[in-house]
Amino acid sequence: MQPRIPLVGTVLAGALLTASLAASPTALAASSAPAPAVLLSPAGCWNARATEGDMPPADVKLEFRTDRSVELIGPPDENGNPYFVGHGTWTPGWSGSFRFTIEHPLPGGPPGEARSALNGKLSSSKAFTANGRTHYFYDDGTTGGPSSITITGTRASCS
Repeated sequence: MQPRIPLVGTVLAGALLTASLAASPTALAASSAPAPAVLLSPAGCWNARATEGDMPPADVKLEFRTDRSVELIGPPDENGNPYFVGHGTWTPGWSGSFRFTIEHPLPGGPPGEARSALNGKLSSSKAFTANGRTHYFYDDGTTGGPSSITITGTRASCS
C-alpha cells in the first residue's frame, strides 16, 4: 500500500496554483520578467560602429526590416552625406542570434563592391555584436580579402 501524503501534497499544490491563476488571470502576463531571448529580434534601426580589417572604426546606421532586408548607411562625408548605402538580407536564429549579409560600393580608392557576411547576437533588446568577413570585388575583375569585420550596435529610433 502506497502512502497518501505525497499525492495529497501534489493535489494541494495544483489546487493552490489553479486558485491563484483564477483569482488573477493576468498574473503571468503582467510579470516584469524579461522576455526570453528566443523572442529577441534585430528588426528596427541601430546606430552602430563597424571595424573592418586595419581601417579605422566607422559609425554607420543599420535598419533590419521585417521583410528580412537590411539597409546600411555608411559614415557621413564632409557634406553630411553617406559615403555609401548598402543593402542585404538577414535571417533570425535561436536565442537572439541572427545572420546577415551586406553589399555596398567601395568608398574612395578603386571602384568596386564590398560583400560582408556576419553572425550577430543580441545581448539585449537594445544591443548586439556581429562578427564576420568581407570580400572585395573590384570593377577591373580583381578581388581582395577576406578581412575581418566587427559591428556593435545600439537600438535607435527609425526616422
